[in-house]
Amino acid sequence: MTEGIVKKLRPNLGEFAVFGMVVLLLAAATHWRNGCWKSDVDLWTDCVKKSPHKARPYVNLGFAYFNEGVYDKSLEMGQRAIRLDPKSGDGYYCLSLAFQKTGDLNKAIEMGKKSIEVDPDLDMVYTHLGKIYLERSQYEEAAEAFRKFLSIYPYFPEVHLLLAVCYGAQRRFDQVVKELEWEIRINPYHSLAHLNLGQIYWYEFRNREKAIYHLRVALRVDPFLPNRTGVQKLLRSLEGFS
Repeated sequence: MTEGIVKKLRPNLGEFAVFGMVVLLLAAATHWRNGCWKSDVDLWTDCVKKSPHKARPYVNLGFAYFNEGVYDKSLEMGQRAIRLDPKSGDGYYCLSLAFQKTGDLNKAIEMGKKSIEVDPDLDMVYTHLGKIYLERSQYEEAAEAFRKFLSIYPYFPEVHLLLAVCYGAQRRFDQVVKELEWEIRINPYHSLAHLNLGQIYWYEFRNREKAIYHLRVALRVDPFLPNRTGVQKLLRSLEGFS
């Protein structure tokens, strides 16, 4: 009887042995790959070698080079990607990012617009274009780009703040207040939004109560607030104002 049980167990033991070998092989393969791909650049360089006629690996390699600050290689990979696939929205976006970093803002804008043209779902490109326009002091164009993005993602952090900067440069302070109030609705602890609201409410609208409230919040939530001493001085003067 014991012998029969042993015979029945033998195939299972064999299966366990095979399973253990598979696990060891997978572990070895993982170890080899981890040693081979020490960075995203290594990973996507390997993918490009294996799929040299596909655009996607070149796009991802371009982004990997961009993240490492190697902008000339990022441009090269983006250009290869759109040669392989002229409808690669991500390829044009990669080029736009790299052109911005190399200082060619005209090409950055051109490539950014092209990326949205070929792939309207690339919504993040609107914020990228807005920042380029802001860099060029083209405030209305920047505001339009940020508004387009916010019409899709109204609760996305920081973009209302960027839109407020555009309006501030145009001295449209009622719109600045609106966007900053939106920003603190998204993040109630956004110290710079509170700081700017406090100053605008006082210097532009002479609303002492709201100015005090926002300045207090800014000081409370951020111990490293810019010009903290000056802000404290302004707050004390407003609190003692009669």
